[in-house]
Amino acid sequence: MDINRTGHFGGSLLLFYGTLYVTTAGVDSVQALGLSAVAAAIAAAMSVKPDMDNKFLWGIFHRTWITHSLTTVIAATIMTYIFFSSVLKAGILSHYMTLAMFSATLSHVLLDSLTKKGVPFYGPFDNRMRGPRWFNGSSTVINYTFLVAGVLMALIYYGIIR
Repeated sequence: MDINRTGHFGGSLLLFYGTLYVTTAGVDSVQALGLSAVAAAIAAAMSVKPDMDNKFLWGIFHRTWITHSLTTVIAATIMTYIFFSSVLKAGILSHYMTLAMFSATLSHVLLDSLTKKGVPFYGPFDNRMRGPRWFNGSSTVINYTFLVAGVLMALIYYGIIR
């Protein structure tokens, strides 16, 4: 069983805001506040999308390297950066949207690796299912723990909790 949308949403927020917290000095302008909030919402929404592959083509791509590997994380992150920085010439928005894509895809892969089934981390080069495989992803406690952790990280990043 997979981590559900609640867990993926929280995991993406946790990775997005955790990365911003470590790599920036915090919110220093209204622009940074707006961009980070919008990008975080996009990251959280996108983090639930890889499991949508279950609904198309009879789910034959679900939990394959196409949707659940580090190769896909890297490719999606690079394509997002190129699109926003080179095609749209979006300036600082490129940074936030690249981080949003990275957070959404990596958090999804990492969280699913924690479930009993694992993920093909190194696909397409090695399709063996890997990960700690600690728990059943349908656990309400686990999913809400990731949601609470993600929200707390956002509150820490915005300086609401110190």
